[in-house]
Amino acid sequence: MKQLLLCLLFLVIPMASASDFSGTWRGQLNLGQGVSIVLGFDISHNEDGEVNVLIDSPNQGMHDFPASSAAIKNNQLTIQSDELDAQFSGHLNNQKLSGEWKQGQAMPIDLSRLASNDEQRMRFEGTYKGTLDINANTSLPLQLNIAVLANGYLATLDSPAQESFGIPVDQVNIDDTQLTFQASMIGASYSGTLTESESSQCYKGQFSQGGKLPLTLCIKATEQTSSTQQVNPADYNVDGAVITYSNGQWQVERFTHHVPKDAQFEIGSVTKTMVAFLLAEDLANESLAQDTQLAEVWDKLPKPIGDISLVSLATHFSGLPRLPANLDVTDDTNPYADYHLNQLSDALRNTELSSPMGYQYSNFGYSVLAETLVAFHHQSLDTLLTQSLFKPLNMNHSYLALENEDHVKAHINALAQGHRFDGDTTSHWYFDAMAGAGAVVSTVDDMVSYIKLMMQPPESQKDTVETVLEPRESLSTQTQQALGWLIQNKGQQRWAWHNGQTAGFTSYVGFTLDGHRGVVLLSNQARPVTQLGQQLLLTPVK
Repeated sequence: MKQLLLCLLFLVIPMASASDFSGTWRGQLNLGQGVSIVLGFDISHNEDGEVNVLIDSPNQGMHDFPASSAAIKNNQLTIQSDELDAQFSGHLNNQKLSGEWKQGQAMPIDLSRLASNDEQRMRFEGTYKGTLDINANTSLPLQLNIAVLANGYLATLDSPAQESFGIPVDQVNIDDTQLTFQASMIGASYSGTLTESESSQCYKGQFSQGGKLPLTLCIKATEQTSSTQQVNPADYNVDGAVITYSNGQWQVERFTHHVPKDAQFEIGSVTKTMVAFLLAEDLANESLAQDTQLAEVWDKLPKPIGDISLVSLATHFSGLPRLPANLDVTDDTNPYADYHLNQLSDALRNTELSSPMGYQYSNFGYSVLAETLVAFHHQSLDTLLTQSLFKPLNMNHSYLALENEDHVKAHINALAQGHRFDGDTTSHWYFDAMAGAGAVVSTVDDMVSYIKLMMQPPESQKDTVETVLEPRESLSTQTQQALGWLIQNKGQQRWAWHNGQTAGFTSYVGFTLDGHRGVVLLSNQARPVTQLGQQLLLTPVK
């Protein structure tokens, strides 16, 4: 009798229909490390019950993106987007659409249906763009991305020139008179008042971050600003080169603007590509296996830390956070100088890995990778780089910025003075256990030699270069992660690139994968040169 009763109960459970799923749904997708964005579905159906879904990601400027397919079966909604390489599967649960969004990694999400008052607030949703004028010669574009949630908003802040996107905004309030927000991660806030304009919705106010600067944010500026706008190299503090290879001949076009000629520069995270090259050498000559894990080199690592592969460290898929928890970054003028191997080892053993282990750019991970290679070879990182790259390529002015080292002292007079974004001078950075994340100092001519190797490797290095440039993970339809390098494509163009930044320097290196064109840009100001680098690489100025 009990079995029959259970069967009867099962039969009276109502099945959700397509109409139960219809509407505009929004939810907060947690990307880890305190960063979230809004994901939305506009779900409708026709008389035959066929389901149509438009996907929104307002914080990333994506609206009404059509899903490839959608279906409802057994109370379960499934959505597929071939172009985004993404899937959603979820069910109705207490007036929420609960499920999992999978795009590279699987992430849980609960979405709520927007009510009529929420839909009325959609008029405030969008990207608000403006420019901070730091001084007469320096400006900084900012954009605030506002997305509507049920009974509230979620906002993120982008600083495109600084390659910073998705900065969390703790509080945002917007109406027909005022816009205010706070971003505690960067110690910033804004308060503005709506200005009268027939052509745009603008808020005029002040942006506070240490000091106060005027800032007007306009929602229609999105239509007026072009990401392909040409920039002039002469507007930057930059030493650079454009490298071409044609008919077996190299040509190098050098240019220098507002910096000492042939000076040395901190190249920051471009160092990671060199550490990746060391790993690629070991993989190519089979000194290390593709699946080599940390536990094979480090002693007494707990699981799952010991299971981290060296390749996952080199592709930022290890689950390690951006920085170790025991790193004191309050002194941003020289944050890595006093961080030593014992501290790195302690942090590694006590770190909780992100779950699921998706893409997470990690200085911590590259520091661990470098120290792993050091331990494996029983040689210093300086020696490994010198033997594999600096000496064979005659990169005689390149070295690791290790504090109190004699060779660093010998080069110090050639190192350009670094400047912050606002033009004020700042201290040089020095490293110890985190050298693998960004310690290399170099010159444009040395970096030209390095990029030539990547563009047209000799027979003896072809296996290593092919290994380092092999795409390992897909980050989007246009971007893949190799060992260290990012691989991008646009139409028929494919190129590899990396950039770097320290307190007073920025860098960009890139080359087309057909081996015919490359760019090196080094600057002694913390003003990113990535847009300029991509422009010189992909749209040559005649």
